[in-house]
Amino acid sequence: MQPCTPAHPYSQLTPWRFPLIFHAAQRSVGSDILLARHGSAISSMRLDRGRGQVVAFLSDGSFDMAPNLIDPSLHMPGRPDDDVKIIATVCAATAVLFAALVLATGLVIALAGPTQAAAFAASVATFPSL
Repeated sequence: MQPCTPAHPYSQLTPWRFPLIFHAAQRSVGSDILLARHGSAISSMRLDRGRGQVVAFLSDGSFDMAPNLIDPSLHMPGRPDDDVKIIATVCAATAVLFAALVLATGLVIALAGPTQAAAFAASVATFPSL
């Protein structure tokens, strides 16, 4: 395994690098595109950060370029954004349910008479703890 340095052309393209985990919106695909086009005819690759492209130098002396990023607005299944939306929806529903239960409990206690409130307080005080 080669060290992850800025001079190394695959430093942002390898999936086992820690910082790449957090770049969900920017997927580096230029090297994959070039490998699919040319395969073993590629002699070297470099990352052109200014243009956002990967440049492949081929065995016959020519070169080819491919865009390095997928458009962030493109919907791709399995993106972490989908999971965040689901988790946020479940958390919001749980919070709404909790608030409804607290309001219902408060309403029941508010509508109870003085003797019922005293009996409730006594039952809560003597409830066996686990």
